Amino acid sequence: MIFVSYSHQDETWRKRFETISKPLSRAEPMRFWSDHDIKAGEWEKQIEAAMEGAVAAVLLVSDNFLASDYIMDKELPYLLRVHKTRGLMIFWAYLEPCDIRRYGQIKKFQAMTLGDLKPMSAMNQWEWKQTMLRGCEMIDDFLKDLERPLINKAVAGRAFPKIANIPLLARPARRRVEVLVYAADRRWWRQSGLNPGATTTKIQLGTDATKKGAKYTIVAMTTDRPLTRQTYPNLPDYRTKSADTTLFRA
Repeated sequence: MIFVSYSHQDETWRKRFETISKPLSRAEPMRFWSDHDIKAGEWEKQIEAAMEGAVAAVLLVSDNFLASDYIMDKELPYLLRVHKTRGLMIFWAYLEPCDIRRYGQIKKFQAMTLGDLKPMSAMNQWEWKQTMLRGCEMIDDFLKDLERPLINKAVAGRAFPKIANIPLLARPARRRVEVLVYAADRRWWRQSGLNPGATTTKIQLGTDATKKGAKYTIVAMTTDRPLTRQTYPNLPDYRTKSADTTLFRA
């Protein structure tokens, strides 16, 4: 999840960013949270619940953002602490002129820019849309690094029976992972794949007639659209892809 922090007085900018980031939100859910959402009581538990599962945060920075006592005294310190303790990635957008120079802890994170850092309110419509779009690309690049399938080195080069449950990934899948095997007929055969959280999948290496020692190339990938065909002459379009690895028929 992507956690978006903003001042409720910047609702217009929030709506603009929500519109621009809609394609991104189909790949990774977004939670928009303002200083207006907090209720009296245990604020830290409320923000913890709102941020549950978040891998990144986006700060929509403006004079209203910096003027919010809740954001500056409670929310921002919490986000900075989570950045240190569990690696939460932080991005920020410069919406309106404000005294950002006093807050070096914000400026050290990646800002949405097309080059020079300037308030989006000083840009024309094309410029601020392009700047927000560039920010979404930055976030997506970060997400791709997190979700790229990593093949388990322990299975590379090993021999397996015709059908085997193989611990293919070195870390749990963050999103649906497609698995393809390149066979002797020079086609890529789609396998069972892995759902989020899984590392093991069922893979078929040839048929009963396949000779012992036959070599197979295995690829794991994430896609923007689910694969539907059983075979492909070439690798289908993918969002991220693992390095190729080799398995042998036992």
